[in-house]
Amino acid sequence: MSFVREFIKKVWESWSTRIGIIFLAILIILSILVVLTYPIDFGRRIWSNPSHWADNPRLAPPIWASFFTRAKIPTHTVLKLNQPTNILGGENLTLMEYSVEINYGYDDYPSFLHVSIKNVTFYSTKPPRIEVWVSRPDNLIVRLTSFTIRGPSPIEEPPYRRYVESPYRIILTEDLTSILNLIYSLNEKYSSNITLDEVSTIGSEKLFFGYPSKLGEKGFSILKGPYRLHAKVYIYGGLGSVGEVDFILGGKTYGLLGTDIIGRDLMMGLLYGFPASLMIGFLASTLVTSIGTLLGVLSGYIGGRTDTVIQRSSDLVLNMPLLPILIFFTFIFREFGMRFLLIILVLTAFSWPGLTIIIRPMVMQIKSSQFIEAAISCGASRRWVMRKHILPNLAPFVIAQSIFLIPSAILAEAALSFLGLGDPTLPTWGQILEQGFRSGAIYLGYWWWVIPPGILIVFTAITFLLITIGLEPILNPKLKSVI
Repeated sequence: MSFVREFIKKVWESWSTRIGIIFLAILIILSILVVLTYPIDFGRRIWSNPSHWADNPRLAPPIWASFFTRAKIPTHTVLKLNQPTNILGGENLTLMEYSVEINYGYDDYPSFLHVSIKNVTFYSTKPPRIEVWVSRPDNLIVRLTSFTIRGPSPIEEPPYRRYVESPYRIILTEDLTSILNLIYSLNEKYSSNITLDEVSTIGSEKLFFGYPSKLGEKGFSILKGPYRLHAKVYIYGGLGSVGEVDFILGGKTYGLLGTDIIGRDLMMGLLYGFPASLMIGFLASTLVTSIGTLLGVLSGYIGGRTDTVIQRSSDLVLNMPLLPILIFFTFIFREFGMRFLLIILVLTAFSWPGLTIIIRPMVMQIKSSQFIEAAISCGASRRWVMRKHILPNLAPFVIAQSIFLIPSAILAEAALSFLGLGDPTLPTWGQILEQGFRSGAIYLGYWWWVIPPGILIVFTAITFLLITIGLEPILNPKLKSVI
């Protein structure tokens, strides 16, 4: 193991290798954290499930983007109520009231207003009724909407449960009843003449958080102050409960890296890309290095027909264009799933010849050394010589080549994903880039959707490039005076 210690010592002497190893440690630590904290089926169950992101604003820039403007931009706010703020009633009827207050002081309108109801339980055959009210700073109190929970079927027995798996959502800013009730109340209070046809021009969010004014945008000004939202749940028969009531005020910014067109948190997707990209890189690199080294050693040491077969096969495979073959196979087998495994297999199948051809003359040179001849004269077998003498001498070069191959595999996956041939259920960096370009993010100014994944791809490639640069003087001592 002395050669390994000496190799590590020489590697650490290079400043570029030190920086590369620090960057690599960051990549590995983030990958481990993601593996430990993310569910195994994150890609299919969460990332590819639009209902999971229904409460998030769409195409919202990062929250720190608001620091570059003087206006106070609305932030995304989720108000969860697990217990009612007030309970009234008796045996036949129970009123459970859920109320929250929002002190609205922003200089812009929110993107939406949601209310969601989770886990409703009741015993009466008459289902609960829910009303949503709003109290505004201008003393305007409006019953926005009301709806009745789906009743029990003839074969269903109490207790009756609704919205256990997924909540019942009402987008108040898109609900026709809420909009009509607000139009009527605003017209009555401000003596205005707002019509339903004008709402698409005005913007429904202005009805909720504004008032008619000739000085404001499109005839509306922002109404700042305390808003109180109420959800009143009428449960018949006296027995029943509501698991949770949420009021969601959609912000114009979200998270550290914003959201995409369906409201997905891009930071979660980009973090998931760390272990996904490194897994592809390390697996492909390990397989290519192992196969290429083994065939190179066999070709150089055994010689004869073995050498001829391996070298002719290497020449044949080496002259095949890799990217078109990758595109062809992923397109043909795209319906079978697990595309990232297919990418790894194709990369392995067509990337080993280069390493085999390079290692062969190195093995032939080592084979002619005196210590090899001495080992053979003492009765050492071919396998023993290759394992004890040839492979240890090749180890530094093989390690450097394996490191160099990692970014190639990562870039190949990113290129395929960018071309739309990646696995859509896995949020790799290339997949996020492809979805951004397909949605026109670069043309519409959604920079947070395309720049971060591009930076991460470049950062990962530079990480292994720095390590490779530091290994060059060790593998080629003539470069020590240059680098």
